Amino acid sequence: MSSPAKPTPADLQAESLARDIAAEMPSPYCPGRSIASCPSEAARELEDDILGLAKQGQDREQIETALVSRFGEDKMGTAHQSEILVAIILGAVLALAMIVLSARKWLRPNQSGSEDSAKSSSKPLARVSADELDRLEDELDDIDGI
Repeated sequence: MSSPAKPTPADLQAESLARDIAAEMPSPYCPGRSIASCPSEAARELEDDILGLAKQGQDREQIETALVSRFGEDKMGTAHQSEILVAIILGAVLALAMIVLSARKWLRPNQSGSEDSAKSSSKPLARVSADELDRLEDELDDIDGI
């Protein structure tokens, strides 16, 4: 019996790179999933292909370019899941900012309404029309004439 060969540091590095790429790249066989999370046997074969390319000394960019050219941008895409996550987070932050601004505008009339009532209590005749003032003067004149 022969003992299994110990992996070299280069083999370990290639396996790590292949795992990272398989975890991050979208699967051409399972839309919405990474290569690593796709249960398809074809995805396992693709992982083996990625490992083979990594063991040949290709770097991440070369392997990703090879995958995109093999399956096309429509299946593999050019954006990584981390870039998509950043876009989703940025969109959520922008939406939250819009909600906060809208809430402030919605609440502001209530604040200005309380300011108007404070102004009207300091100037009670500010909201009285000219006709009402004329009638009030006539009534006061009638009282003075008694």
